[in-house]
Amino acid sequence: MPELRIALPTDHDGALEAWRLAQAGRGLRPPATRVARVREKLAEGLLVVVAQGDEVVGMALGEPGRAKDGAGDLEPELLHLAMVFVVPDQQRQGIGAALVEGLADAAWEQGYRKVSVWTRTPEFYEACGLERSGRVDGESVQLVAELEAPVQEVVVRSEGIRLGQLLKLAELVETGSEGKELLAAGGVTVNGEVELRRGRQMVDGDLVTAHDRAVQVVLGD
Repeated sequence: MPELRIALPTDHDGALEAWRLAQAGRGLRPPATRVARVREKLAEGLLVVVAQGDEVVGMALGEPGRAKDGAGDLEPELLHLAMVFVVPDQQRQGIGAALVEGLADAAWEQGYRKVSVWTRTPEFYEACGLERSGRVDGESVQLVAELEAPVQEVVVRSEGIRLGQLLKLAELVETGSEGKELLAAGGVTVNGEVELRRGRQMVDGDLVTAHDRAVQVVLGD
């Protein structure tokens, strides 16, 4: 089964080869200078890959975004989606969308809260949840999205669990008193609404957010 992961240094050559194969599938043969620059970018940016065994079949690269699209100061919470490529014989299998989602999750963990991309194929990114900003540069359009906290599933007993207990089980808080204070301050939401009750009974599928983290309740046997 394909594995999606944040790239290790040992994945860089495979990611570069996946990029080259994708370019070749479009009838392109990048010059050596371009290949060298992409190699540098892979080492410097936020890179996620999809691998089958030892072979990288897809890659997505993010870079710190700038407020004025390549000019001006870096915007600390903005990630620029620099490239997404899948090798030709693995395309149209959902790998590209999985790469975008995986990059978004990795970006959130590193403190990014927004993502943007300039592209000539906006339909793909719209299907991934990005929206057009209205900005256009020649044939390219900009799409943007607010990032959301990755959802962690927490399996609990079939008889359920109360919110205060869940906060500790999911390690959103360390102690019951910390959980009580967080709830009283309005720092916990359940299914998108602020929840103040420690004793609220959780049901299967409930989504709880706190401290920029999100967990979903899964009832076990």
